[in-house]
Amino acid sequence: MWRATEPPTPPTPRRRPTALRRTLLTAALILGATAAGPAPATGAAASPGHRDIAAFDAVDPFIGTRLDTSQNKGNSAYGNTYPGATVPFGMLQSSPTTYRTSDGDQKGGYEYTADRIRGFGMTRLSGTGCEGRFGGFDFPVLPYTGALPSGALPTSPADRITDYYLGFDHAGEKADPGYYSVDLAGGVRTELTATTRTAVSRFAFPANGGSTLLFDVAGSNNRVFGSEVKVDGNTVSGWVEAASVCDEGGRYRAYFSTTFDRPVRSHGTWQGSEVRPGTDSASGTTVKHGTGAYLVFDRGARVTARTGLSYVGVEGAARNAAAETRGRSFDAVRAQAARVWRDALGTVRVDGGTRDQRVTFYTALYHALLHPNVFDDVSGEYRGYDGTVHRVRPGRHHYVTYAGWDIYRSQAQLVALLFPQVGSDINQSLTDMARQTGTWPNWPHLNQSQQKMSGDSLQSVVASIDAFGGTDYDRHAALESMRSTQTLPADTSLRRHAYQYATVGFVENRKGDSATSKTLEYAVDDFGIAQLAKRLGDTETYDRFMVRAQSWQNLFDDVSGHIRPRDRAGFDRGFDLGERGNQFEQATGYQYGWMVPHNVGALVEKRGGVEAALRDLDEHTRELDAGVYGTKGAYLSNQPSFTMPFVYHWLGRPDRTGEVLRRAVDEMYGTSPSGLPGNDDLGSLSSWYVWANIGLFPAVPGTADLAVSSPVFERVVLDSADSRRRITLDAPRAARAHHVAALRVDGRATTRSWLPSEFAREGGRLTFRMAARPGAWGTGARDVPPSYTDGTDARNNVGTTPDGHGGLGSLDLSDNSLSRERLAQAGAAPGARLPLGDTGIEFVWPDAGPGEPDNWIPHGQRVPLGGRPATGISFLGLATNGPAQGSAVVEYTDGSTQTVPVGFTDWTPGTTYQFGNEPLVTTTGRNRAAGGSDTAQTKVFGTRPVALDPAKRVAAVVLPTGTDRGVMHVFDVALTDRPLPGAGRDGRTG
Repeated sequence: MWRATEPPTPPTPRRRPTALRRTLLTAALILGATAAGPAPATGAAASPGHRDIAAFDAVDPFIGTRLDTSQNKGNSAYGNTYPGATVPFGMLQSSPTTYRTSDGDQKGGYEYTADRIRGFGMTRLSGTGCEGRFGGFDFPVLPYTGALPSGALPTSPADRITDYYLGFDHAGEKADPGYYSVDLAGGVRTELTATTRTAVSRFAFPANGGSTLLFDVAGSNNRVFGSEVKVDGNTVSGWVEAASVCDEGGRYRAYFSTTFDRPVRSHGTWQGSEVRPGTDSASGTTVKHGTGAYLVFDRGARVTARTGLSYVGVEGAARNAAAETRGRSFDAVRAQAARVWRDALGTVRVDGGTRDQRVTFYTALYHALLHPNVFDDVSGEYRGYDGTVHRVRPGRHHYVTYAGWDIYRSQAQLVALLFPQVGSDINQSLTDMARQTGTWPNWPHLNQSQQKMSGDSLQSVVASIDAFGGTDYDRHAALESMRSTQTLPADTSLRRHAYQYATVGFVENRKGDSATSKTLEYAVDDFGIAQLAKRLGDTETYDRFMVRAQSWQNLFDDVSGHIRPRDRAGFDRGFDLGERGNQFEQATGYQYGWMVPHNVGALVEKRGGVEAALRDLDEHTRELDAGVYGTKGAYLSNQPSFTMPFVYHWLGRPDRTGEVLRRAVDEMYGTSPSGLPGNDDLGSLSSWYVWANIGLFPAVPGTADLAVSSPVFERVVLDSADSRRRITLDAPRAARAHHVAALRVDGRATTRSWLPSEFAREGGRLTFRMAARPGAWGTGARDVPPSYTDGTDARNNVGTTPDGHGGLGSLDLSDNSLSRERLAQAGAAPGARLPLGDTGIEFVWPDAGPGEPDNWIPHGQRVPLGGRPATGISFLGLATNGPAQGSAVVEYTDGSTQTVPVGFTDWTPGTTYQFGNEPLVTTTGRNRAAGGSDTAQTKVFGTRPVALDPAKRVAAVVLPTGTDRGVMHVFDVALTDRPLPGAGRDGRTG
């Protein structure tokens, strides 16, 4: 069990691997579980020319710290990572933050071209956007060697904080996992290391200068709303209330307590512009850098500071530091942090590859394990999203800070695979978050409920972790929360435009606000809910959310052959899919056009089949990192493109998946400080890179299905911590032969290019035979990964509502619906039969309950018709926002087909009916989502019967794949066996 946070325990020896799998013992991963040893060698000291550089030594924390200004692709070509000291999933990140004097730029935290350090902060987010406003950097500490006239700082940091920034040179820096050091201008050597909740910092002051430490308590990166600091002997403590990530949304309060191993000779505080020697406390409101303390030590002192962090209180911060570091030297804590990282990185062992490949790989794995973060104190207490102090169960942890839009695409799965107990704790933490807030925020930072980016992706995160075996949490409570918050009237959903999506099945383009990609994201989220429901045996929830998982099909335009923005009056075919515009989140329509991971097979079919899709995908992957400006290319440094290379698997060309992945690895990543091609987004870009190198990928979020491609390394062993699960991949000659020629799974040959979820949960061995050229492996029709089609043909629109509950449905994207009561009065009660004159057509009004889909918005659904002979077919329905027409296809049992026209008049037509429609149901007054009703008269129509071949039996009808102008709604389809007026011998009308 991953327990990197408990107090020290006696050493426990590591158990050797069993014949089949290794269990990583809890004690090997507990901070302080082993006795302190000598300080580890740094990465720089490891054999520079040796290809088999060890995992720990291969990590270069400087990768991703430099912005590549030569690239302009939509988002930063900047990992926005940091080289500071932390441990896996740690609460605290002790790291330098920089400043560039030439233009005053300070980016998100640490940027490699900067020349000054503006402090060593206690908190940091790795890889976010919002470069200048990433959040964190709480309680920065600055060494100061200047004079103190009359015992006071020469100026208040509130007035000129830049006076205290310190020059540095990269030649004087060193960083390993869990350790950072730098030689600062003025002669101070600073070293940082950490436990889960405690920063241990060592400052070696020069003999010929001052020895002062400044605690800039109000120096957080974003706005501050209050702060306080107190000095008591050898302890300084306090709190700050600051704005969360991107300087918007909620505000959090963090607490610290610092003790020193050297006596404090004198001290003072500053409050606003006033520097106050000898005072013990200060407080402030909204002034940045407006509150702080300075402490003076003996000249030339070597001071070790232990800073406990807490989000509960100062007392908790002090307890954290005492429990995790009492009686231990800086070097002992550093060695302990290194051991934890060696164990964590050791969950993935690779053989082969060049030195650079191993450096980029293990650095990516390191970055992928920085978030989410432990939030509970050593006491088990944490402050929840409701502001109340809660306590986790013994042996468990509460995790916070999730980049929802990013983590669900592969990082959650990597964490769940390598650290299943962490995965279970994450799922319980998210379930508790939903319980405390009553909602599902998509980008919570610390204990602040926030909405950023599109989608409701933490529901997909829970489903994916669950699929990978992280099931030790309250699964039924999680599912019930998802179901209840996403069920109409959707007033507890935090999804933007949730009501429109849940009723009509898409967000119309006039909403702007990344409307089109929101529909795609919501469909993925609903798929995850459905899969969790299926695993828990809840068939009702499964069926409901699988229908919504197919909502992406409402946005597929069969005329242009692309997913594209759709309005209530039709598709916007003038929209440039090569531009980011206001329809796709940080991406183009061409990039999002492949993002239907749970039903790729249907997407391929809609795009014209395998050959057409293959041509399109080949064109799309000519450029792998093309950005969002006037391009048809991919954008693999940003999340919407992450699953795109694996579409080749569904096209029977897994060899091309491998080619794209190797190109991406070679062209986009490197070992320099600019070696990450985009924002790492709390580790999501790095986790994608890890998967891309090992030959497996969780291509269907919400499941544990794994797409198999060619590994970069000749051998990969994945060992789950505190579990007997092991996955081994043997791929001899992978460095020279890049294509899979044959594969054995646990000794049995297979041509399938994917592995079922059971393999990911249980583990096993993959044995590859590699070749220099592509072969037949994975190319058969039965070799492709599964596409999840359930829900495709079901009714998908909720068009009727009870009076007074108009929020339970909508027909027209203007929040209007048909009244169930008035329909019943007009003869259309649930299950009622509606004859179409004397044609023999008899429709059945859908027997759907309130809030349940009762009609089809057509996108090619197949409606079974029983295999009976018929002379004609008719449709019951209406159109909204103008008339709508399209073509349906009748399927006969002998395999032949017949195309039939379908057209409907608008539901508020007055006395003008089109297409030969006959009104069958008339009501007055449409229900409004906000309450009440209007006075409009509405009609539901039966279409004029179209003649069929009476000599054949009708198996089914496929509804139109697209319609013009308005939105078509079909409530029922019916056949007749009576002769139709004007029908010829073949049953066709003359």
